[in-house]
Order: sequence, then structure tokens, then C-alpha cells
Amino acid sequence: MKRIATMAVVGTAVCAFALTSSLPAFAAGTPDDGPKTLAQIQAAASTATSGRITSLKEAITKVGANTSLTAADRATVLATFNADITAMGTLEAKIQADTTVETAQADYHSIFTGYRVYAVAIPQAFEAGAADRLTGTAIPKLQSAHDKLAANLAAHPEKWSTAMKAQLDDMQAKITDAANHANGQAAKALAVTPAQYNADKTVITTIRAGLKTATTDTKAASADGRALLKALK
Repeated sequence: MKRIATMAVVGTAVCAFALTSSLPAFAAGTPDDGPKTLAQIQAAASTATSGRITSLKEAITKVGANTSLTAADRATVLATFNADITAMGTLEAKIQADTTVETAQADYHSIFTGYRVYAVAIPQAFEAGAADRLTGTAIPKLQSAHDKLAANLAAHPEKWSTAMKAQLDDMQAKITDAANHANGQAAKALAVTPAQYNADKTVITTIRAGLKTATTDTKAASADGRALLKALK
């Protein structure tokens, strides 16, 4: 029955969400009990900016190896990463040149609230990769598999029980639901700004939740397809 459908898509769907669920848990904001003196602020700023630059460079390597991202989305991600690397260097230099605690403190806080490297820039890139994998690979493959099974039903209705027909309907319903939850999520993720995150800390996790639902749906649709293939043998 290999000509009817190829159902080797569970791994594809799982990998899609794995891109987001495997992200490290970075701290998202400034600590409540931060540095107080000018020297302390400057030392903390050096650590914070250098850490973000290192993380961004590592993320650039991962994005380069991520074949799920569309060319346009990859370009958007890399532009953000490189701009943030430059900004971190510029901000670090400014803080080291600051002469008052007040100015240094304001600049220090902007490392966190103005850029959100760990809370927005890096996560949104991998959410976009997960969405692109779902919409560009996993869901289309599942739809193709469903359509081949539907063609078999039309050509050989005697082979199909009522339960099998219901399972085929469920497969389509899960594919449709997956698409509804995944479509547009890459663009939505990449459009998130630090200011939006500052106003709503759930903006990225809401996108992630939608992708998780889409991934669950693709796994369920794939299970339906495998069961149908087994029944048709």
C-alpha cells in the first residue's frame, strides 16, 4: 500500500515543536535587586551584554542550520540577531563611559527592556522555524496522504468500513485544525517587538501554545493515517 500514502511524518511534526520546546530557559528581565554603584552597574552590564552577544552568535549558527525556515524568515531573523549584536556592543560601550549612577542604571535596564534578546529575539526565531516546518512540510505531507487515502476510498469503497470512513474524516479534521493553528504563526512570531513583550508577557507563549496544538493535531492525523493503511493491507 505504499502507493496509497506515505505516513512518515510523525517525526517531522515532532521536530517542529521540538525546536521551540528545547529552547533554554533564559531569564527575561532585570533582577529586582540589581547593581547599585556605578562600578557594579558597569560590571553587570559587561556580563549581560557579552552573554547576549554569545547567545546571539550561537543562535545564528543554529538558524543557519535550520532548513525549516523560509528564506524570507531566515533573513528577518538574521537581521534581528545581527542588529542586536551591534546594539549590545554599542550599549556596553556607552555604559562603560557613563559617569553617573542614574544614567548608567537607565542604560543598564535598557539591555533588558529595550532588546529582550532572551525573551523575544531568540525565541521568536525558533517559533518561526517550528511554524514554517508545520506549514511547509508536515501539514502538506499529511494532506497529501489523506487525499491518497480518500482516492482509494472512492476507487474501492468495498474495502472501507464505516469506522474507517469516520477515521478518515477525523484525519482531515485534525489536519484542518493543525493548519488553523499554524498558519500565519511564523509572521506573527517575527513581528513581536520588545515593547509588545513589555506590555504583554504572554505574547510569545501564546504563539507557542498554538504551535503545540498544531503539532498534537498532526500527530493525531498521522496516527489515523497509519491505522487506515494497516486496515487496508
